[in-house]
Amino acid sequence: MMPADRPPSDQTVFFFGCDPVLGAALQAQAAAFALDLRWVKTVAGLMYAAARHTLRVLIVETGCLPAGRSPTALLDRLERDTGTYPRLIYLVPEGAARGRNEAAWREAHAVFPAPFDAAPIMARVVQALAPASAGQRFVLVVDARPEEGDEIVAALSAAGLLAERVPDPRRVVAALERARADLLLMDLNLPNDASRALRATIRNHQTLFDLPIIFISAEDYPDHEGEILRLGGDEYLARPLAAERMLAAVKGRLARLPTAAASGLGRGVRGGPGAPVLLTRKQLLRRLELAMVDPQVPAAGQAVLYLRIDESPGLAALDAARVEALRSLILELVHESASLALRGACQDDDGLYAWVRDESDAAVIELADAIRKGAADLVLPAGLARVSLSIGIGPFTPSADNALTLISRAQAACEQARRAGGNRVLRQRRGAARSGSGTPDQDPILSLLRSALAGQGFQLVYQPILSLRKSHHERYEVLLRLRTPDGEIMPPPTFLPVAAHYGLLPALDRWVLTRALETLRQERDAGRPTLLLIFQSSASLTAPGWLDWVRTEVLRLDLIRQRPMLEFNVRDILANEDHARVVFPELARLGIEVGLAAVTHDEEILGLVARRPIGTAKLARELVGRTETAQLKSIVAALHQRHARVIAAGIEDPETIGRVWSSGVDFIQGNFIQFPEDTLNFQFREGLSP
Repeated sequence: MMPADRPPSDQTVFFFGCDPVLGAALQAQAAAFALDLRWVKTVAGLMYAAARHTLRVLIVETGCLPAGRSPTALLDRLERDTGTYPRLIYLVPEGAARGRNEAAWREAHAVFPAPFDAAPIMARVVQALAPASAGQRFVLVVDARPEEGDEIVAALSAAGLLAERVPDPRRVVAALERARADLLLMDLNLPNDASRALRATIRNHQTLFDLPIIFISAEDYPDHEGEILRLGGDEYLARPLAAERMLAAVKGRLARLPTAAASGLGRGVRGGPGAPVLLTRKQLLRRLELAMVDPQVPAAGQAVLYLRIDESPGLAALDAARVEALRSLILELVHESASLALRGACQDDDGLYAWVRDESDAAVIELADAIRKGAADLVLPAGLARVSLSIGIGPFTPSADNALTLISRAQAACEQARRAGGNRVLRQRRGAARSGSGTPDQDPILSLLRSALAGQGFQLVYQPILSLRKSHHERYEVLLRLRTPDGEIMPPPTFLPVAAHYGLLPALDRWVLTRALETLRQERDAGRPTLLLIFQSSASLTAPGWLDWVRTEVLRLDLIRQRPMLEFNVRDILANEDHARVVFPELARLGIEVGLAAVTHDEEILGLVARRPIGTAKLARELVGRTETAQLKSIVAALHQRHARVIAAGIEDPETIGRVWSSGVDFIQGNFIQFPEDTLNFQFREGLSP
């Protein structure tokens, strides 16, 4: 056996067996392949090794298992007691009952019958250990039909993809944690409703939640699209499964993923244990959003750190290659210092975000300071004598409206640290920006609004509106946020009442519409078929000159062929229908579609939709959240009869999608589909998307 005190590496293989001749032959072949073979002879020894080390590949001489112990039972115990699910290579003695062990053999990476030849066995081990080549994608297949699953793996492999089949859905998460796949190809009809349970586990997993899933269904029928979306899938393939169609779907979905180099993602064993893992900005935001609403995880002790290298003459003189080397050193420093507290990291052009979860807020501050001090010990690129860091801490408390607020808190604290001289850690402290009953000069929110209108402080974010019909357009709703000087991002319910009280709503509406139209022009120039839904208040509708101003802006930006959609609150329009009677037809002549928000089944609202040129009706959130499918279907049908397409907003969970899908709504929108973000980056695909 190899020396027990040498720590296992990426090239370590474990062998459970009792034949000394076979063991010696395997060790000799392992040495020829520069592999480290660890030989264990008892189940207890195997469990001890698995508890201490990651078993990437396990060779099992099945004839050496204790009497009555099957390969499946051994694998079950490994996963139950140690959380380990290695790639298995079974060495089967002559006369082994194949039928009784058929399920176990199908779970194996390879099966070799006696007599054993160490050379091909070790060649298969090398194949199991081999990392993906540059740009190569990995697909995990979960299929209840063994022959079909094997054919899928063979077709994917022949197409140049890494593919592996896991027949038991209970082992899928462990397999993904061992080696993260780029895509999961899963049977929709697994026994005991396992596909739904597995989907829920993946979508709620800390690191696997955004894994693309393609379902394979028993047959093709229209309601499957709703079922797939409700289950959190990306698309589905109906049986009979043609290889060409399956490969086209898989390659099409993989083509929409960022490359490993672009995203910085490591993938379990293929990325190497302990390697720093970088997320994309979208991935980090999504994980933060999930953590914010997780009732099992306390907010205290969680924070986003934002690190920036302090400016210095030596830093300014570095070329691009040495700057990138320095950024890599900082990432490694964070990874080593934060250790198990680090939940994710993401780089931007200026610095590094690190999401950490520690025992307490005080422990987070200590951690950040340890990172700051560690910068002094870095071995720096040539031309740089020393480096220091400014680190801002954006805590989870008090609760934030969304993940962008956490990012903003960390950025603001980091900026304060830089302005204070750098080389320090500062934690964001939220000021009490609440509207009071005093004079306007004493109202802090009014002061923020005035400052934002005069300069910077407002921010637009975008939430996708997902079509349930075939559509070539990509729709987003434009939402306004107010950023405070200390990094807090205020949602509209906090500041809109203040703006309304002091008569600022028309100014806010113009600010939003001006920036949204500029964005729309950029999308048009880039050739993207984007439609933006922009809310306007009734104060603008009734303001003198508003319609002429809208017309002028549309013409100035040459948005004749890609116009905005304007949305108003339905109750406001009922209260100002005389103005709507004049303005709405004029907007229609400009080609601007009008939508109504907070629509219910009240007769006066249905009458308004019938009387005026209304393009879309967004259902009130209480309807979407509580109304049974039959009643919802009746409301949608009434709106369709009045020629309005229907948006169901406030989708927060898959169960709600299941109810609204069969009601006949045209669009869905909500945080379950995507939280509002500051970029237009949602992956639309023929009305269905992750």
